[in-house]
Amino acid sequence: MPKISQQQKEAIRMDILNSARSVFIEKGYEATSMSDIVTSSSRSFGGVYLYYSGKEDVFLDLLRREYENMALDFVLEEQGSAWNTFVQFIRGQERRVREANTGLSPCLYEYFIVGRREGHRRKLIEERSQSVYGALFDLINHGVQREEFHPAQPLDIFVHWLISLLEGLYIESIINGSENIKLSQQFELLITVCRSILMPSGLEGNI
Repeated sequence: MPKISQQQKEAIRMDILNSARSVFIEKGYEATSMSDIVTSSSRSFGGVYLYYSGKEDVFLDLLRREYENMALDFVLEEQGSAWNTFVQFIRGQERRVREANTGLSPCLYEYFIVGRREGHRRKLIEERSQSVYGALFDLINHGVQREEFHPAQPLDIFVHWLISLLEGLYIESIINGSENIKLSQQFELLITVCRSILMPSGLEGNI
């Protein structure tokens, strides 16, 4: 049997993940079985289990790749203003919230909320929380260090508040739909409130 290269293995893995992603989006985490994933991938059980030990293993690999993609939202721009970078981040979140029902977000919340008492999921929740908090804190603190932001509230409290608000918008959008919760207007209000708290330099006279 010819040896499979790492590139070929990754291609097979991505094929399995893409199939699994569609199943998770359609059925949700709890209702999806490993049999569903195998059937969707058009591979044998042995062919899938060669790469993943079970449904949760597949889902966690999907989440890891989603997080790697989301990390791009936190990239700092050395040349642009801190405020423009922050607004760009918020606009990226608005897009993600608007698309929440067509992606893995419902499964993510289902996975974490239903299994929040399980030790390994609790650990993942804490790691996710710390990672998001750290990345957002660094994004905003970058503007403070450049003396472009002059926060009217303690930075750690502001970051926790912003994360809680964004998480709430994700859940509300999933449950009620982005149009029904007037998502665009809520994000406009969010930007206005954040500006009043961060007080970015050079924008004092602008609306």
